[in-house]
Amino acid sequence: MTLPTAQHAVVDLQHAHRELLRVVDALSPEEWDRGLPYGDWTIKDLIAHLVGDLSPSGAGLIYAGVLNEQFIADTSRFFDVRGRNQAVVDERRRWTHEDLRQVLFEAHDARIAMTLRLDERHEEILTFAVPMGPEYDLKVEDWLWFGYHDRQHTDDISRALAVDWTPRSLDFLPEIEEKLRWFVRSQEGFLRAVYSVATDAWGDPAHGEAEGWSHKSVLAHVASNEERLQIRFRSVAGEAAQAEIDAVNDVDAWNREKVSALTDATPAQLVDLFLKGRNETIEVLAAYQRSALDGNVTVAGGESVPLLDFIDRVSNHISWHAAQLVPASSRARLGGDR
Repeated sequence: MTLPTAQHAVVDLQHAHRELLRVVDALSPEEWDRGLPYGDWTIKDLIAHLVGDLSPSGAGLIYAGVLNEQFIADTSRFFDVRGRNQAVVDERRRWTHEDLRQVLFEAHDARIAMTLRLDERHEEILTFAVPMGPEYDLKVEDWLWFGYHDRQHTDDISRALAVDWTPRSLDFLPEIEEKLRWFVRSQEGFLRAVYSVATDAWGDPAHGEAEGWSHKSVLAHVASNEERLQIRFRSVAGEAAQAEIDAVNDVDAWNREKVSALTDATPAQLVDLFLKGRNETIEVLAAYQRSALDGNVTVAGGESVPLLDFIDRVSNHISWHAAQLVPASSRARLGGDR
């Protein structure tokens, strides 16, 4: 008999996919070529990505019984999916809108069919930990809950229709580029957590928050924190006023002011704010000259942190906040895994 969590995951994915298809079907031919904020893809490129590889994906690996904890740990540590994603998009740029739309309709068929074949024989595998970052673990079971991906990119398409954006690529110093792999991965892991949160869980208290924040408050904090990061990064090049630096290093006051100002924002609006701010942060990093690599960031308490170490600290910070959202996921709430 199909595992209940597999059945629930399929329903969640089907709902998310129907909404994605509704948005795609409303696109005009010209809108397919709109730039996707804040990167170098168009909406058409994103849809090529959303088609995926048409495989059973994680559900297929679970059913085949080939997973073990070491394989999962090694894959989480070393595999960078961005290269594969870009290769798929590049290969499909010659496809027509009609071709992409048709294949998108059936993109999840193999995944869903394999997910519904999972039964009690696979329960142990579903409990294996999937390391996502410092203090941030998922379970193999979360691989079944793929609806987050369609929800995330449905919002991306809506954002592209609302914001005029010209796709472009940025160049970074090699030392900065190396740090960006984890920097970007931590961002993607955070968005995965955000788009996995159950609709009725945003107002619930977030685990481990001394401030008594809700899950939505955690998202508001991460979104508003990009402004603080930009000031700190600009300070390395001497481009931030002392008053700005003092303000961002009064951590408690800054957090209270910024989070309370976003009380009425929706989760979707907060994600918009985060992505816009993250793009501005990335632009600051792209503007660095080589002399900045020897610079330091002064943080709360007067601690001086080397620039490259501070980039890692930022990545770890967002990973920690992603972990706070995991208990609010649809999977965790349905399974009583809080």
